[in-house]
Amino acid sequence: MLTRRAAPALVCMLLSLGLVAPYPVFADDVQLVINNEHIDPKQLTTTELRAIFSMRKRNWQDNTAIRVFVLPDNHPLHKAFCKSVLKVYPYVLREQWDRIIFSGTGTPPTILENVEQLRRTVAATPGAIGYAYNPDHPSSRQTAQGKSEDTP
Repeated sequence: MLTRRAAPALVCMLLSLGLVAPYPVFADDVQLVINNEHIDPKQLTTTELRAIFSMRKRNWQDNTAIRVFVLPDNHPLHKAFCKSVLKVYPYVLREQWDRIIFSGTGTPPTILENVEQLRRTVAATPGAIGYAYNPDHPSSRQTAQGKSEDTP
């Protein structure tokens, strides 16, 4: 049983480890970030996104190689993206990546440490895809104001 003194310390510890998000993350808080002018993110179906992020689809329609960038498995945005957009649990996606790594049939996505780094990398990489907070999410507003980083 937690005492009243121990509860705030536990919450701070979980926030610092990234195990709890300071703000809840929902489907509307996630937006795709794509660096390919021929692709409209709203036109991609869940099935196509699942194929892209599970590394089964390797090229866009214009034959540009797809470069996938993601956040760490324990990041709240990664969990929300997997569950709400891809409609799979994060561990299922991880198992698919591990399968292609160990079978030698492909390379896993590039894992970046935070959302800002992901946005910059996708913007600088032709054919890249990733995900970020919707600009209306509180974490995005704080990052834009320079108060805090998106990782809890």
